[in-house]
Amino acid sequence: MLLGATSTAPPTGEQRPRVLVILDEEACRKELHELLESEAYEVISVGDTDEVFRLAAEFEPDIIVVDVDLPSHSGYEICGELRASDLQHQTPIVLAGKTFDEDTIARSLFAGADDYVVPSRKLEVRARIRVQLRNKRYRDALARVRSERDSLRRDLRLDALTGVLNRRSLEAAIHTHLAARERFAVLFADIDHFKSINDRYGHDVGDTVLKAVSEMLKQGIRPGDAVGRYGGEEFVLVISGAGPESARLVAERHRKTIEAIDFSGVGPKQVTLSIGVAVYEPDTAEEGLEDLLRRADLALYRAKSSGRNCVSMAPPVAVPSPALDAVQASRRPAAKALESRPPSAPAAHRARRVRP
Repeated sequence: MLLGATSTAPPTGEQRPRVLVILDEEACRKELHELLESEAYEVISVGDTDEVFRLAAEFEPDIIVVDVDLPSHSGYEICGELRASDLQHQTPIVLAGKTFDEDTIARSLFAGADDYVVPSRKLEVRARIRVQLRNKRYRDALARVRSERDSLRRDLRLDALTGVLNRRSLEAAIHTHLAARERFAVLFADIDHFKSINDRYGHDVGDTVLKAVSEMLKQGIRPGDAVGRYGGEEFVLVISGAGPESARLVAERHRKTIEAIDFSGVGPKQVTLSIGVAVYEPDTAEEGLEDLLRRADLALYRAKSSGRNCVSMAPPVAVPSPALDAVQASRRPAAKALESRPPSAPAAHRARRVRP
């Protein structure tokens, strides 16, 4: 009575747990079937091992009970094959036998079973099946939480419309390169005359263009590179290890790829990009995220001013001259000495005269 009082039957509205039973002996199979049905489970019981994998795929059981002494196949082998299959990798498997000896239990566990039962011990069978189903519910709930967490993480990282990185993720990627002090390039790309596309064809077509452009840009990058939507019709690409010439070639390749897309079925026949390129050189003067993006943005502005659908390179950051630094350093003591001298009479007079 106590066991029945603590039964964990599924709440109303939830699907009943599904149990697949494979037992050779018909009387034992029927008895176990009735016992499990009394627990509010949905049960399919068979004695033919040829049906196991088909039923496992179609019935999608929450738990599988397999006889260790099947006539045509070893229950241990079936357990191992089920455990190796993708569909049943996480499904609890309970092996069933006529004796409760230590060797059989150990062999069942080594074969991949989650537990072992003797069908004639009904109270124990109910408890062990219930525990395995409870553990599976916990695992399934944990898997859902992890899936939702991963989905939230993706949503935080990706632009909702295009599926490429959002602005925050792009800036994080650039910060990573800057912190590593490694050479890379930033490509600031802007869809030409995008406002006129929205005005003439509607925002749905504009969204279609944004999705298509972002998809082609994403397909055109290497592992280790990044592409994202910076805002509106602006995209930023981060190209690892690229110097000025390789960055220019990459930008030209992307420009030509977008230019070749035929949008005539949905809107304008052709869409083009203007691209500004800035290369970060770790040996130059210190340059932060804002400075680097500003250089790329100014290069983009020059590409727009040059007629659009072209690539413009930002000039490199001026490299400090060691010789000039040495000269300036040698002059600092003299300059300090001059500052420490008392002002000459005319100078002092002038200083006094200009005071209020």
